[in-house]
Amino acid sequence: MGQLLSHPIQEKQLDYHPNASMSYAVGSMQGYRMTMEDAHSVKFNEDESLAVFGVFDGHGGRASADYVSENLPSMIFKRLNEMLRNKNINNNNNNNDTSTNNKSELSRYMSTIKDSFFKVDHDLSLQDSTHCGTTAILACVIAQKYVVVANTGDSRCIMSLPGGAPKTLSFDHMPSTMGERVRIENSGGYVINNRVNEILALSRAFGDFKFKIPYVEPSRDYYYMDTNKEYFTKHGFIKIPPELNQVTVEPDLLVYDLSQLDKPEFVILACDGIWDCYTNKELIKVIRDKLGLGWTLTTITELVLNNCIEMANNITGIGFDNMTMIIVAVHSGNSIHEWYEQMQQRILREKNLV
Repeated sequence: MGQLLSHPIQEKQLDYHPNASMSYAVGSMQGYRMTMEDAHSVKFNEDESLAVFGVFDGHGGRASADYVSENLPSMIFKRLNEMLRNKNINNNNNNNDTSTNNKSELSRYMSTIKDSFFKVDHDLSLQDSTHCGTTAILACVIAQKYVVVANTGDSRCIMSLPGGAPKTLSFDHMPSTMGERVRIENSGGYVINNRVNEILALSRAFGDFKFKIPYVEPSRDYYYMDTNKEYFTKHGFIKIPPELNQVTVEPDLLVYDLSQLDKPEFVILACDGIWDCYTNKELIKVIRDKLGLGWTLTTITELVLNNCIEMANNITGIGFDNMTMIIVAVHSGNSIHEWYEQMQQRILREKNLV
């Protein structure tokens, strides 16, 4: 758990931005940790055809989290925004195969996001932050058509569907997970006590470059490849791609199609300091209960942070981490005030109070 303060620092950074189609509240608090190592970022374009939300949970220092929060969302936003502009320019093409176009378009969005993760991690390796790392959870709302979530590490993104049904949009990357463990062991590492090489409790992250050694001893799994045979013959060891490092930055990507009948009520992005204290279902219930009472996103965010501190427990170890959370209200076609009213009426009807 590391060094902790005897009393938590409960000063909060709260931010709230009402917009035309997506409004959001951000809250962060240092808590019992000696320093604040979380970071976050939000980027919109003017017509809200593109929005990028990100939460970054640093470890071993805040240098990686600061660098990634400043560079990754900006890079993804710039690249996706350019793609959307080019798409609008090319809309006069005569190709009527809409289904094929949509699949190709979505594939390009996802490739752009994933490539940006690798590019920023490479650039980070040139900075003075080799002994620390950070998770990253990003939700990109593209053309009010897709929500693309990219995750590296154990921060998490979920969505509340009508009725409060939780929709999981990311999965934690833990060393004990079978697929993660296979990659770790194939690249010369090992897992003990759910930690990579008994040290790192994450199997994917930005930074942590001592776990990203690109050369390994030959094994049956790698040696069968012709390119590896040639490389091994010349150098005596095998070079592996960054996707196969003991700790990789490669994100998992999940897509939610906003044209689905089940329109999302809101989206939550948060670091593990929040998820240690709440399950997906519990957090959605708390938020919806307070919306039913007429609370705003900002006051709800503040409540959740306070609740996490109150849950601090020396036995379970929860409640001692830095905490950062973003709640995004999805209200395309309505104002944020109308969304609050609709949510309140919906929740009260579900409880048979109206």
